[in-house]
Amino acid sequence: MGKNYTAPPDYGPLAEASAEAARVQTELGRDQLAFAREQYERTSPLLEGIANQQMAAQEEQMAQARDYYNYRKDTYRPLERSIVADAENFNTEGYRRQIAGKAAADSARAFGISQQQNQRAAASMGINPNSGRYAGMQQATGLQQAASRANAMTGARTQAEQMGYARKLDAAGLGRGLSGASTAAYGGASAAGNMAGINTQAVGQNYMGNLAVGAGTIAQGQNMQLGGLSTILNGQVETYINTQDSFLSDLGGVLGGVAGVVTASDARVKEGIKQVRVDERTGLNIYEFSYKGDPRRFEGVIAQEVEKVYPYAVAEQDGIKGVYYQMLGLEMMELE
Repeated sequence: MGKNYTAPPDYGPLAEASAEAARVQTELGRDQLAFAREQYERTSPLLEGIANQQMAAQEEQMAQARDYYNYRKDTYRPLERSIVADAENFNTEGYRRQIAGKAAADSARAFGISQQQNQRAAASMGINPNSGRYAGMQQATGLQQAASRANAMTGARTQAEQMGYARKLDAAGLGRGLSGASTAAYGGASAAGNMAGINTQAVGQNYMGNLAVGAGTIAQGQNMQLGGLSTILNGQVETYINTQDSFLSDLGGVLGGVAGVVTASDARVKEGIKQVRVDERTGLNIYEFSYKGDPRRFEGVIAQEVEKVYPYAVAEQDGIKGVYYQMLGLEMMELE
C-alpha cells in the first residue's frame, strides 16, 4: 500500500462565516438601495418645485432687464443726445463770443441809462455840460463803462464755459445707472437659470450616487465571500502540493498506495481495463484494471479522462499522470 497523507483542514466554519458576512452585507446594500429610491421619490417633487420657481424668477428678471434696456434706449438715449448737443453748443467759441457780446451790449445800455441820469442830475445842479468839471465826470464814467464792459464779457465767457462743462457732466451721468441695473438683472436671470438646472439634475445625481453606494456594499459582501472561498481553495491546494513531493517517487509504492492522496492513474501503467459504470455525481467513467506487473484488480478512474473534465485534479511527474481522488470525492478501491 502507498503512503497515506493527513487530510486537509476543515474549512467549513470559514466558509459559513464568509457566507454570513456576505449575507449581512447584501442585506445592508439592499437597504441602501431601498433608501435611495425612497429619498428620490421624496425629494424629486420638492426640488422640481424649487427648480420651477427659479425658472419663473429667471423669466421675471429677464423681462425686467429688457424693460431697463428698452427704457434707456427709447427714453434716455434721445434725451442724452439732445443734452450732449446742447452742451457742445455751450462749449463752442462762437457761443462764448455771442454771450460776451450780449453782456457787452447789456453793459453799454446800462451805462447809457446811467449817463442820462447823470446829465439830468448835473443840469438840475446848474453844472455846465461844456465845463471842465462835467468833462471830467464824463471821462470817469467812460472808464467805468469800459471796465464794466470787459468784466461783463469775461464773466459771460466764463459762465458759458462752466455751463457747457456742467451740461456735459449732466449728459454723461444721465441714465448711467440703467445700464448697470439691466446688466444686474440679466446676471440674476442667468444665476436663477443655472441654479434651476443644478437642482433639476441634483435629484438624479443623488439617486445614482446612492445606488452606487448600495451596489458597492453588495459587492463588498461578495468580495468577502470570494475572499473566504479563495482562502479555502488556497489551503486545499497547499495541502495537495505538500503531498506532491512523494508523488511517484517510488512507482512500486505508488502502485500499492490505493488509499493515498495522489494515485497513479495513467492509462499507460494499467492493463486489463474494463468499464463497469459511470459515477453519477462527477460523470466520470469507472473502470476495473490491474497495474502492469501486479495481478491485483482495482476500481477507479483513468487520469487522461479526468484531465479533460477536472484538470485541477490531475498531476504529472516523470511523465506519469496521477489523480487526486479526494478532490473528486471518489476513492480507488482494491477488489477482493
